[in-house]
Amino acid sequence: TDPTIMQLPSFQVVQESLERNGIDFDVFSQVRVEPNDVSFQQAIQFFSERHYDAVVALGGGSVIDTAKAANLYATYPPGPDGDFYDYVNPPLGKGLPVPGDLPPLIAIPTTAGTGSETTGVAIFDDTPTKSKTGIANRKLKPTLGIVDPDNTKTLPSTVATFSGLD
Repeated sequence: TDPTIMQLPSFQVVQESLERNGIDFDVFSQVRVEPNDVSFQQAIQFFSERHYDAVVALGGGSVIDTAKAANLYATYPPGPDGDFYDYVNPPLGKGLPVPGDLPPLIAIPTTAGTGSETTGVAIFDDTPTKSKTGIANRKLKPTLGIVDPDNTKTLPSTVATFSGLD
């Protein structure tokens, strides 16, 4: 999730549900509004330091895309000669295929219009080239998308408006 979403009722609902069901969890809340290679790598490092049976992404497309990338790289780190760009789409990266299945990803969008809960694509800004690129593979697609209109109701009005235009 991101720092703003952590302050909203939607985060409290997810947190209480996990606790009520006895599910042990950690929270990564440092997702950038427009993720980039650096923020993706921060999330990847966080996910790589622990073992997770599943991932829950609560937020807009930036959160969901960051969760997709972190889930991929924590599960299948690039080889000894590899780097972050192994899975990134050409021409910036090698576009290597995802080697196998990923842990389940539950995507809960909080913004209208993201669509990220339905795709196998994770988009980010590449800071060295000042361009937008991504990672695309159907195995990145979330296992489950939970679309709850109450999430949009609790957003700041400008976020709800601009994401609705998206």
